[in-house]
Amino acid sequence: MCGIAGGVGNRAPKSDELSRQLDSIHHRGPDETGRFLSDGIALGIRRLAIIDVGTGQQPVSNESQTIHLVFNGEIYNFKSLRDDLSSKGHHFRSNGDSEVLVHLYEEYGIEFIQKLSGMFAIAIWDSRDRSLTVIRDRMGKKPLWYAHQSDGTFIFGSEVKAIKAAGVSTTLRKEAISEVMQFGYVNAPRSAYNEINQLPPASYGIWREGKLGIKKYWSPDFETVNEISYEDALTETKKLIRDAVERRLISERPIGSFLSGGFDSTVVTAYMTQLVPGKVKTFSIGFDDPRYDESAYARAVAKHLGTEHIEEKLTPDPALLLQQLSSTLDQPFADSSIIPTFMLSKFARQEVVVALGGDGGDEVFGGYDRYLAAPVMQQWNSLLKVAAPLSAGLTSAGVINNRKIKRILSQVQSHPTLAARYLSILSLGQAPELKQLIGHDFHSMAASAEFISHFGLAGARDDLSRMIRSDFQWYLPGDLLVKADLATMANSLEVRAPLLDHDVVEWATRLPSEYKIKGRETKHILKDIARSLVPSELIDRPKMGFAIPRADWLRTGLRTMTYDLLTDTTAQGRGWFIPSEVEKILADHKSGQDRDSLIWPMLMLELWARTWLDN
Repeated sequence: MCGIAGGVGNRAPKSDELSRQLDSIHHRGPDETGRFLSDGIALGIRRLAIIDVGTGQQPVSNESQTIHLVFNGEIYNFKSLRDDLSSKGHHFRSNGDSEVLVHLYEEYGIEFIQKLSGMFAIAIWDSRDRSLTVIRDRMGKKPLWYAHQSDGTFIFGSEVKAIKAAGVSTTLRKEAISEVMQFGYVNAPRSAYNEINQLPPASYGIWREGKLGIKKYWSPDFETVNEISYEDALTETKKLIRDAVERRLISERPIGSFLSGGFDSTVVTAYMTQLVPGKVKTFSIGFDDPRYDESAYARAVAKHLGTEHIEEKLTPDPALLLQQLSSTLDQPFADSSIIPTFMLSKFARQEVVVALGGDGGDEVFGGYDRYLAAPVMQQWNSLLKVAAPLSAGLTSAGVINNRKIKRILSQVQSHPTLAARYLSILSLGQAPELKQLIGHDFHSMAASAEFISHFGLAGARDDLSRMIRSDFQWYLPGDLLVKADLATMANSLEVRAPLLDHDVVEWATRLPSEYKIKGRETKHILKDIARSLVPSELIDRPKMGFAIPRADWLRTGLRTMTYDLLTDTTAQGRGWFIPSEVEKILADHKSGQDRDSLIWPMLMLELWARTWLDN
């Protein structure tokens, strides 16, 4: 795992600019620095050495020095690919995955991507036609940002800060305010700046003579269904997940596992204990508040699996934590679960350099309650329309303050389509309240329209497939994988996600929907796998999620900081929010009505602005 940066064109980074780019992402790779500079091209890397620690330096090149490459990530099948290339006459100077990539490109051209199993962001300079090719992995685990400037110059980096470090001037993209307030993030291909974009997942871009073309090279199949018995599907799913875990065990540095005690991390950890000689190190954190503490469940699973379990109960200073995160979050990001993810990563990094996690299990195998609830609620649409005024009255009066019940009540309203309802479920704030809160110049419904348009595209066989496909397009790459990458790499820790292995994904998208949701049980087939690995009483419990006592923090340790940041002249001068509405929301929250789903994204936007936009 690493951080990469560079550029090509008339104003490609010079030596000092490339150094500034790499310094800005030092945390992603504290072990080594590598650089390639030539006329009109710069490639750089900060390396976190994990595979081929001794001789795996980058950039790498082919024998004739006509192709140069840097990449961030891991290629899990590099050994078999290397054997194939050696049989074709290619010679290697190192023993890792980086050099395999440059020879694959030399042998197969851009089609080499189809041979890769792994997570990656790759940049390849081909001096034969003076082209730069950038590639991002199928699911979007590894980020790649870029600025394609008016004179054709192309600047890229693993984080936005690396592009700004090259001297790229930026201006706020106004629509980003509404996107963060609604979704909590800015999704690819956009950023919060007009001048910077993300390469979308499963895409590659080719720059040549100042022009950039981007193409998608992979997409999962949501239309086809495998006609297979449940017993056979269960057997094959077990094999695919176990194989995915095994592929991700390759490392020359210490490796462990995140363990929450939930189904996903339990499955990954259980297979890991079968495959690793000796005891697996597992890590979990907990809070004093039992509503947000899964540590006892993790401890019970760890005891059964015989892991070396390391846990920590945390009493964090939330204001200090947000200050630390502000330097990491160079894009506005309002998923508060990044805080425990960051803390867990920091804790685990004291023992290991690589950790396996259960990311993706809910999206791949249908684990969210919303997959069950949304279609049912839409079937009762006409009745919900009648009940909507009562629901709104109960919520606004503060009579109901249970978070789950309030979430359900927010959906007691009519929606014209399942797409509109699903958008509403995923939104931090509902459309009417966002329109009332966000300043006129910054209010936009463009992302909502794009979401609904994508949801309705052909190629999904049923409602569950449409919802999962939507999450693959939005929530997974825009939120969960961004969170995982930033929180872990800020602590120089590599996290690997077996449940997002593309073989697992391609298999799971074609499983019959009733194997994922059976009756009222979501993620049915994965839960059955978990029950075959540990006693069911250890894991059959309500889903908790990786959360923090956010509403409480905003009334206690963060209250003064939040009020000051959101109501001072600097914040009001931006025009992002209507001051009277901000004051009202803050007062409602202080009085006991949970309004944190609006306050938190406002706070994260303002912290981002003061750290990155104003500077």
